[in-house]
Amino acid sequence: MGCTRERTSKVLSRIAFEQEFANTGGKTHQLNQDKPVDVTSTARNPLTKSLLYHLRNLDADAIDDQFDGVRDDLFEVLRKRRLLPSCVDVAIDLHEWRFYGSAETDHVLITYPDQRTTRTYCFATLYIVAPGTRFTLAVLPLEENGFRAKREAVRTLLETAQKYVSLRHVYLDRGFYQVHVVAELEQLGVDYIVRARPSKGMKDRLSADAETVVDDYLMQRKRKPTASVAVTVFAVPHRSKENEHVWFVTNREIAPDAARAYAAAFRRRWGIETSYRQIGDFLPRTSSPTFSVRLFYFLFTVALYNLWVLANVLVTGGTIPGKPPLSTKIFREFVLPTDYG
Repeated sequence: MGCTRERTSKVLSRIAFEQEFANTGGKTHQLNQDKPVDVTSTARNPLTKSLLYHLRNLDADAIDDQFDGVRDDLFEVLRKRRLLPSCVDVAIDLHEWRFYGSAETDHVLITYPDQRTTRTYCFATLYIVAPGTRFTLAVLPLEENGFRAKREAVRTLLETAQKYVSLRHVYLDRGFYQVHVVAELEQLGVDYIVRARPSKGMKDRLSADAETVVDDYLMQRKRKPTASVAVTVFAVPHRSKENEHVWFVTNREIAPDAARAYAAAFRRRWGIETSYRQIGDFLPRTSSPTFSVRLFYFLFTVALYNLWVLANVLVTGGTIPGKPPLSTKIFREFVLPTDYG
């Protein structure tokens, strides 16, 4: 059994780095071990059968617990080496994993069309975005795509994050621009900036010759369940689209001449150095509709990504330059030969 677990662990690592299907990874591993393999067969090989059988029978809570332990170990290393900032900025994002099977599949959501489908698994993720420690700290699968699910996700992610770090600013993209979500941020008492979808009421505040806007604004939903929250709205010119602006809401006090600086801070933390937060670079391919398989793959991917970031942090002593010194190709050379016990 131990040998089987070691082999399947190596197959997992391979399909993550190569973004392969499990069957391809299993066959390749057996070829590398000089084992007889029928490479023309479309049937699953024994390694793939063993791996998928195990994953299908895992409980979602057990999967979460396993990867919570990996996260705890990682942060223990950071604390012992004093490489964890005392206060950090975080960003909350939605990661969609497109699906091509039935829309009635458990945990599959319907969303905008992309990659030839409107069906997706969706994971809300929270990243630490401090330079040098760009770890994915928390992950939560979304059961629905309405405001209730997003509000619950934001609360759960931030409560999880606060067990490990002190929060300075929270950045959220437009997928979270909903009054109930912003009201939840207010209740949690965090400083936030949310990318907004501008309403007519917002755009009316922009005079013909104004480059920036900073004003009080009341977000509200008049249909039940009603909600309202007073925020500051600010807008700055779009960097590449003429006569367009980028809009945000925040609970921070912003002077008119500081709007560009806050927008730049949001952009730096959200859009630059995307390789640090590009989970998809480590995601195996699968057509499985079984949620436990998808959840395990995604959390395994997050764990590998975090270990890659940690390796770069340790190599640089905590100051990772714009280009990490350890590429994923070099990192894999340390992971794939590892003996798993």
